[in-house]
Amino acid sequence: MIASNPTENLRRPYETVAAPDQVPLYDLVPVRGPEGEPLEEYRGVRRRDTSAVVSVVSARYQLVQHREVAEAVHAIGEALERPVADATDPTFPREQIRLFAGGRRMEVRLVVGTRYELAKGEAFYPGIRVMNSLDGSWAVRAEGTGVRIACANQLYAGMHSLVELREVHLSSATGLLAMLQKAIYAILGRFTDALRVYEAAMGEEFLAEDVTPALVAAGLPRVHASAIGARAEAAASHNALLTRWSAYQVATAVLTHEVGPRVSPERARGFERAAASALLLP
Repeated sequence: MIASNPTENLRRPYETVAAPDQVPLYDLVPVRGPEGEPLEEYRGVRRRDTSAVVSVVSARYQLVQHREVAEAVHAIGEALERPVADATDPTFPREQIRLFAGGRRMEVRLVVGTRYELAKGEAFYPGIRVMNSLDGSWAVRAEGTGVRIACANQLYAGMHSLVELREVHLSSATGLLAMLQKAIYAILGRFTDALRVYEAAMGEEFLAEDVTPALVAAGLPRVHASAIGARAEAAASHNALLTRWSAYQVATAVLTHEVGPRVSPERARGFERAAASALLLP
């Protein structure tokens, strides 16, 4: 649920929303210049619950409400297989809705209940990430991730994009639902391709000292690459080797739980892609 203090929300890296029908709505409002003159070529995107203008866009901009996107993802999720955890499995959130930058951007994460087990203790679920922006920086996006349970009530995720969907000029909520359905089912259809990448990485060794330069070469900022590299060296065997999969687990632990909550979803997504490119692929 959105906190009752809007100012406090703006200071946080993100807001968590409990359900799609609680995602705030937005309106397009007129924009005026420094002398009070109307700027006909622009519109402001104003959040109804806080009255804050979260962005200024072209007058031609077509507003796709965060709530419409969240409701469409929820509707699709209800039709998919629901998680059925074993008695030994920790519970995990099936659907997460987060708002970033005061509500200008939204990310919805959905976990599908189909379980895949590659090795003992290595169980995975397909994950879907859907993003929307209200500043024209991107249209609705959907992509696939692998979700691994690391500990109770937390998701341990991150993988190179399987499917990325970009769509503009949506005419209706029905069109949005159909678009997302197509993307999500395409993602699920390709999930086994990702599992093959995971399985191969479990059997290939990697020098711990190569982790940092590989991450930097893939585009990860050096400050994060160095932190991951140091932990990989600590986790390596006596001959300084670890599997690509182990190195990737170290990377995603840092990116998911330490770096991810402090950056935008777009930046977090870029970091995850860099780690996957550097560590999962030979």
